[in-house]
Amino acid sequence: MLQSLAQYIEQRLDAEGAGIVKPARFAELAGRLLSSGVVWREHSRPEAALYDNAIQCEQLLREWFACIGFVLVHDSDARLLRLYPPGEDGGEDEEDGVRRLRARLSRDFVAAVIALRFLYTEALTGRRPLVDERLAISLEELSQAVVSLLAHKLPNTTSERLALLRELRKHRVLHFVEGDNAGDMQMGLAVLRPVMSFVSDEALEEALRLVGRRQMPVAPGEAS
Repeated sequence: MLQSLAQYIEQRLDAEGAGIVKPARFAELAGRLLSSGVVWREHSRPEAALYDNAIQCEQLLREWFACIGFVLVHDSDARLLRLYPPGEDGGEDEEDGVRRLRARLSRDFVAAVIALRFLYTEALTGRRPLVDERLAISLEELSQAVVSLLAHKLPNTTSERLALLRELRKHRVLHFVEGDNAGDMQMGLAVLRPVMSFVSDEALEEALRLVGRRQMPVAPGEAS
């Protein structure tokens, strides 16, 4: 007998994760990932609950998103789920049977997130201090890293810089509090652990290699 998709999902949920996640919660999880692209357990208490429920039905979420060309990636070390939208045909550019996907991001975002990844990697090697897996830097330090590593400059205006920082915060690679100095070069920032999975080792190395040829790197949002 033919089943509706809703019936199939309900049966799968009953069988997976001891039936903890109900269809309404599954729909909420799928909608949240589609709208924000990321669920990070350490971000907040509500997001921790979303993450815990999502891993109960992770395989079903993967299959559901795969039907519409999306790829769901689980960084178990950071306890983070990230959803990548369909990318361009990559030919043979595949890893473990999953085509790498590139996010459609601005050049400013790409340069900033690569610099953040580089700075966080330095912290992991002991060159910079980490507190609770967070790296404290100033916007000025980020700007200097973008210039020195990638020969690129952050936006000139405060409003444009703040918009860029908000986008980085949305992707859970950066945290900051919007005080009176928001967007000012002296404002404090915290680089977060998820930046390690957002920018793969290969993407970082390729970006640094390309800058030697005076080219701007492409978007690094790859599923590792």
